[in-house]
Amino acid sequence: MQPRTNAGRRTRNTVVVALLVAAVWGGTALMRGAAAHADPNGPTGPVAHFSKAVQLIRG
Repeated sequence: MQPRTNAGRRTRNTVVVALLVAAVWGGTALMRGAAAHADPNGPTGPVAHFSKAVQLIRG
């Protein structure tokens, strides 16, 4: 097994950070899109997004 080099660690860390940024960015865009099309008659509060997720899963 080869020892890890600093360049290898730096590359891995860069990839991990890029994936995290992409995930946060995508999640934020998804939430903004969902909030823009929110149903005014739908549930509100901390569990509102769970019911929306269940509706999406059920189709």
